[in-house]
Amino acid sequence: MVLLPGVFRKAGPSQTRRIIRNEYGLLFTFKIGEDDDGDEDEDDVEDDGDEPEEGLNHKPQKGTSAQIGANQALLAVRVVLVDPQKRESFEPQIQYAVMNQWSAGNKHWDSKEVFEVRNSELKRVPKALVGSDPTKGFPLTTKAAVKSSLGAKRADGRRLCCVLPVGVETIPLFNLDTADALDELVKNMKLMWSSAQSS
Repeated sequence: MVLLPGVFRKAGPSQTRRIIRNEYGLLFTFKIGEDDDGDEDEDDVEDDGDEPEEGLNHKPQKGTSAQIGANQALLAVRVVLVDPQKRESFEPQIQYAVMNQWSAGNKHWDSKEVFEVRNSELKRVPKALVGSDPTKGFPLTTKAAVKSSLGAKRADGRRLCCVLPVGVETIPLFNLDTADALDELVKNMKLMWSSAQSS
């Protein structure tokens, strides 16, 4: 599993000043031929023009895009620290789900199609898990727009859509207070990934 470039944003522009965000989203994919400890993750350049850290970021550069195949599976992880709508009652949590069967807008799914998505739009994909139905096979429409979609005349027609083949899992963040708990989380994520591949 490797981190899809362009999704995770740095907490701040420098080592001396950190910005804690309400939530963080990540997308993982699998590359054939990669070792488990594969290449170093590539970080995206921030929209506000921050310079990448030396030695960490060679590409992709600002304005570049990622390609998502219609039949490609991605593991979306959403780490939520604060919900502005429920500040007093909300408990920090982690949500994760496998996403596949990608399409754009109201178009029918075509296994041969490939979607080009700007890196700045990728961070909208994990956010789509907010309030999503945990039912297996649930269709999901994200707010991420593909760069172009044949026949799409409005923004809604370019919205990236997917299916959650094994639903969504949500766990309290405070439960992950031991190494064993983290190992169990990783194990469950791998089991979900395997289940999605066989479904």
